[in-house]
Amino acid sequence: MLERVKSNLNFRYFLYFFSFIAGWPCVFYLMGWLPHYTVNYLLLFALAAFFVVTKNEYRLPRPVAMLLVLQIVTWSIYAVIHGIDTSYFTRILMLCITYMFLEMQLSGDRLSFIKTYNWWLVFQVVAGTLGFLLVVAGILQPLFEFREMDMRPGYFFGLFTTNTYLDGLVRNAGFYDEPGALAFWGMYALIINKLFVDNKKVEILLIAGLISTLSLAYFIQIAMYAFFFYKEQRRKLFSYVAAFILALVLISSFNKRMNRAIFGRMEYNEETGTIAGDNRSKMTKVCWDIFLDSPFIGQGARHLIEISAERRVFVGANPNLSLACDGVVGQLVYWSPFFFLFSLRRYDKKYGWAFWILIAGFLQRPYDGTQLLYPLMSFTIVLQAYLQVNFVARNEEYGTEQKALA
Repeated sequence: MLERVKSNLNFRYFLYFFSFIAGWPCVFYLMGWLPHYTVNYLLLFALAAFFVVTKNEYRLPRPVAMLLVLQIVTWSIYAVIHGIDTSYFTRILMLCITYMFLEMQLSGDRLSFIKTYNWWLVFQVVAGTLGFLLVVAGILQPLFEFREMDMRPGYFFGLFTTNTYLDGLVRNAGFYDEPGALAFWGMYALIINKLFVDNKKVEILLIAGLISTLSLAYFIQIAMYAFFFYKEQRRKLFSYVAAFILALVLISSFNKRMNRAIFGRMEYNEETGTIAGDNRSKMTKVCWDIFLDSPFIGQGARHLIEISAERRVFVGANPNLSLACDGVVGQLVYWSPFFFLFSLRRYDKKYGWAFWILIAGFLQRPYDGTQLLYPLMSFTIVLQAYLQVNFVARNEEYGTEQKALA
């Protein structure tokens, strides 16, 4: 009996970790360490289905299940409306995998999934920061190069990878496709840890280590995080801010390129009316114009790619991408889990704070349902928040009953 439990536990953790590395943003398949991500996702679907079916436990709360159904039905309709666009079938597959992983979380220790995710991010951040310092010191060199999805060169340093490495400048991307991806998913880990685990060591390691990404979006999000969660602890907030700024100053002092990568990107450009690090404004305007041609249901994912090719302009990674692709209706459906999270602020303000930090992240790296981590981690936050709220409510109700009996 004990061996059977241990076997199930090992299989569960294997699936958890496999879901984090099966495809984008992890570059293992690009380096040849794993098969192509399509093979990995189909295998993940089959293995997760096997686990859930053999467990025969279906306990997903109705509100969370309804949010999944809403997205699946919407993307099914969109697939037809936009001419059998297969990218919407990919979204549905990702949602089905997400559903099974939510069921898996409910069939055992419900925090084991998010703890596994957090430690995976901590490992990337810590190892990458060590590697980052060794590269800056001239000790560590790339072990080999590989091609990223956009065909730019990627560099494997053993402790981390990056697509930004030139003339004294390097940025930590962990084992993700770019430093901004590590920063984005690192913020997810920070939020998840704060909401459900509150492990101080994990929090400090993530906050400090993610500086090595040199991500401007991260600097903005971490400022929001510090304000929301520590505004009532002024002494701790001041010490965190002082240490964070000191770390930035020390890193920027390594060389001129590092200085420009950190503080140079924060300078205001009077000609463009934006900060120097803003590389999204042009794409944002292009997507807005495309959105206006079909504001309710968008142009469709495949058609948007065709438009991008015709105009010879990249339309990804900007706040208006989802609007151009799926319109207002699609945007609202995409964000429906986060609206539900925001509604839980009436039970605890921290859910509202998490909502604003996440939405700020999407302005720089839009929600993309064809990539598993988006629905998987977003619905995980919603599920865990719902369970936490109900757990607290039941305890309060029990306490009231006990007082009445006394």
